[in-house]
Amino acid sequence: MNFTSICKLLLIYLILVGFSCNKPPCECDFVPNQSIEIKFINQQEQNLIFGAAAIYRIDSIRILNQKNNFNINNASLQKGFINSNDVKFDFYIPAAKSYIYYNQQTQQDSLEIKWLKKSGKCCGNLQEYRVADSVKFNNTFIKAVDGIYYFVK
Repeated sequence: MNFTSICKLLLIYLILVGFSCNKPPCECDFVPNQSIEIKFINQQEQNLIFGAAAIYRIDSIRILNQKNNFNINNASLQKGFINSNDVKFDFYIPAAKSYIYYNQQTQQDSLEIKWLKKSGKCCGNLQEYRVADSVKFNNTFIKAVDGIYYFVK
């Protein structure tokens, strides 16, 4: 094989490798999770999870599918995405009713969410996902303010 043939093969190889590396990233026109962001506050609007008035710890809060059944946790919790002083609930299953457990000294709260089924495109495929349509905290409807639900305890 002469030098010109080797150069042509090398050029073809580089072109083929270049095409395979330039594959566009997978894009979604929705966020594929069932979550809500919450700020727990008292009557004076002080944050009950973070800051000076905190009385609960984020790592002890659990979202239960059934009241007093600690074996069925239905959400992961993390610091908020919109605001790091909030709590984000990422639900495993979009349950209609859940219970919020804080600690042994605190009564559980009820959380009811009506989930709205939507569809969007992700990685070139049509997929279904759910978003919170309405939220009740202890039987009281709560409206989101800038994407955050304020639960008054």
